[in-house]
Amino acid sequence: MFPVVIESLSKNYGAKRVLDQVSLNLEQGSITALLGPNGAGKTTLIGCLLGLLQPDSGSIRVWGQSADALTPSLREQIGFVPQTMTGLTWFRVQELLDYLAAFHNSQPRADAGSATQSCEDKSWSQWASLDPKSRISALSGGERQRLAIVLALRFSPDLIVLDEPVASLDPLARHDFIALLAETVKQRGATVLLSSHIISDLERICDRFVTLNKGQIISTVDSCQFNSHIRHLAQWPDAHHGLRILVDLPDGSVWVEGWTPAHEALGLPTLPGDLEAFFLALTR
Repeated sequence: MFPVVIESLSKNYGAKRVLDQVSLNLEQGSITALLGPNGAGKTTLIGCLLGLLQPDSGSIRVWGQSADALTPSLREQIGFVPQTMTGLTWFRVQELLDYLAAFHNSQPRADAGSATQSCEDKSWSQWASLDPKSRISALSGGERQRLAIVLALRFSPDLIVLDEPVASLDPLARHDFIALLAETVKQRGATVLLSSHIISDLERICDRFVTLNKGQIISTVDSCQFNSHIRHLAQWPDAHHGLRILVDLPDGSVWVEGWTPAHEALGLPTLPGDLEAFFLALTR
């Protein structure tokens, strides 16, 4: 069973359709990158997944239950980091950590088939390196974001949803966050949906890349598929080469799928191409 199953999801804001028949499964123990330009519908999709927004049609099931009617024990297994942390500014850092910790139990979490317990992972607090006596109102934007990450991940959730979690972090904090997240997934088999515009970070750890544009999924590729079977060619290939055109660009170049070692031997004119260049071509 997939931890998350999204089927034909649509969401409107007035006359504007923000999500249009989106279908997506998240695999256990995988990190899925959610890419897309501003206004593509990424945050709306995340809001529906978390049960914060009600879709107009379609469904989302999390561990077999409807996303908007999860039991408290299942909700406890979800860690969410928003784009920015707001509110609760009158607390000191340790006060907020202690307050929210009281909502977590220490019983085995069997609803999602997990044999682990909801004990604190102190590696996230060590990474954040925040003064426990500081008031949240006095924290910088980057410090608040580090706190939001600690609050979401310190109890080792089985489903991690991240909406632009590193945009306000400095390069070192961002680098270490990505490494620690990858290690968390490797050790615990957590499932991650990560939305970010910093594609170089995503390339380091993500198993799959889903591109959303104008409310629709326009591309889904996994990292092995991209590296092995997708290429940027300087010109259109002949039909007998058996390559599928993914996107063509105004300069006459094309991105193709189906690349094999046999095509390499043909000497087709390839251009340098990384995931960011592919994303820009898809959404241009």
